[in-house]
Amino acid sequence: MVLLRVLVVLCSWAAGAGGQYGNPLNKHIRHYEGLSYDVDSLHQKHQRAKRAVSHEDQFLRLDFHAHGRQFNLRMKRDMSLFSDDFKLEISDKVLDYDTSHIYTGHIYGEQGSFSHGSVVDGRFEGFIKTHTGTFYIEPAERYIKDRALPFHSVMYHEDDIRYPHKYGPQGGCADHSVFERMRKYQMTGVEEPMSQQSSEESANHGPELLRRKRAAQAEKNTCQLYIQTDHLFFRYYGTREAVIAQISSHVKAIDTIYQSTDFSGIRNISFMVKRIRINTTQDEKDPTNPFRFPNIGVEKFLELNSEQNHDDYCLAYVFTDRDFDDGVLGLAWVGAPSGSSGGICEKSKLYSDGKKKSLNTGIITVQNYGSHVPPKVSHITFAHEVGHNFGSPHDSGTECTPGESKNLGQKENGNYIMYARATSGDKLNNNKFSICSVRNISQVLEKKRNNCFVVNHCDLQCFSKYLTIYVYCENTKCSEDLPAFQNLVNLSVGMDWWSKESSVIVVTVTSVKMTVAMMQTNQKTRSAN
Repeated sequence: MVLLRVLVVLCSWAAGAGGQYGNPLNKHIRHYEGLSYDVDSLHQKHQRAKRAVSHEDQFLRLDFHAHGRQFNLRMKRDMSLFSDDFKLEISDKVLDYDTSHIYTGHIYGEQGSFSHGSVVDGRFEGFIKTHTGTFYIEPAERYIKDRALPFHSVMYHEDDIRYPHKYGPQGGCADHSVFERMRKYQMTGVEEPMSQQSSEESANHGPELLRRKRAAQAEKNTCQLYIQTDHLFFRYYGTREAVIAQISSHVKAIDTIYQSTDFSGIRNISFMVKRIRINTTQDEKDPTNPFRFPNIGVEKFLELNSEQNHDDYCLAYVFTDRDFDDGVLGLAWVGAPSGSSGGICEKSKLYSDGKKKSLNTGIITVQNYGSHVPPKVSHITFAHEVGHNFGSPHDSGTECTPGESKNLGQKENGNYIMYARATSGDKLNNNKFSICSVRNISQVLEKKRNNCFVVNHCDLQCFSKYLTIYVYCENTKCSEDLPAFQNLVNLSVGMDWWSKESSVIVVTVTSVKMTVAMMQTNQKTRSAN
């Protein structure tokens, strides 16, 4: 197999700045480095990978040096983020859209590393998780306009993100009065009468039906999403490919957070995009477009989303590029196990204002006080708002708000995802759910996920959660081509063949074909040439 390889040339754009620091990109990002490579070459090789039939030829390799280290990315098309029946709606046309420009991979030789992004017009945009933190790569013109540059992309580390509004009075979240109004409204939903079939099932099957439902529920761990973008979001990112890349980046970011969280025994919660609607700049004048107006408050914007019927989805979100009052970055209906409407799996129903609404909704914006929000902050905002949908209110109490502690050790770790004010994501707790959130979310998942969650198609990552892997190679140098099984999982290699009965998977990784036999736990991975 011939791996696709592009050599990236690092361009230093630190006018008057020496060393690795002191090269600010904007008021949010205090240091970056520029990347430059042959975009035509990468585009051609991406096209070649896109057309490839065999798993080997679908790999994309990207090597470059930046921030004082070498990056050797090995990536493959990400098949996990979009459902098999994924549809794209744009300009009143529904398309079977090709998402082959979305990639997931890892850094070769670095265990536990992870990369995700897109290749659009020959440029990679996304994030790379390393053992020293996460790096972000974006198009240079998103930040530097109206002047010629010797590079086309900018790369910066999460530690160099400075978010000046995180300690403000609202700091990215709506104030308490907004949530109180929403809570009262959620109590007014008129429940639909239970269907005759459901009533008969409950009466006739009893405990046996409950056992079967619990067994089925254990497999339903995927929340399917409907995501719309308004014309302002499209105007900022420019193309439908770039818009879809942003959506996939956000979904992948929250998928990583939720999958790594144990919700009181409920594990591997994941997300998958089922449908996307892109409102282009042409839709700004469409009288049927509810998001066409330039000045819409955050509560009204959420209401417009909720007035649509979203019964076919677990959650429905709108992404925008609007500067909402008080620096609000997002808003969503808070789920509850019972007693009120809203959150995951909620169906359209009638409310006290005489309108039918779907409260399985939320919105986020990528603009804050007149400037672009770094992806790191936007990703956490999305995780935060979805956390509301999953049943978590804002964190409170000393146990769940350590960032407010007088203990310096606890304070240094920062607050959790569901803290009432936005976080920059640079503290230990910023990407985690507190025990308070886990407790609330677990109750909602236990009650509601069987109503709309689906069974995800299983790939190698499914097996890694509960099985020990033995690797046997048919030719030499296996250990060099497969430094760690975790890297293979991150790479999301396709399966040539697998059999549950014989517990054997045959996968293709680079030039080596391996048989992966799944064994039980308490064994160590071993390689044999």
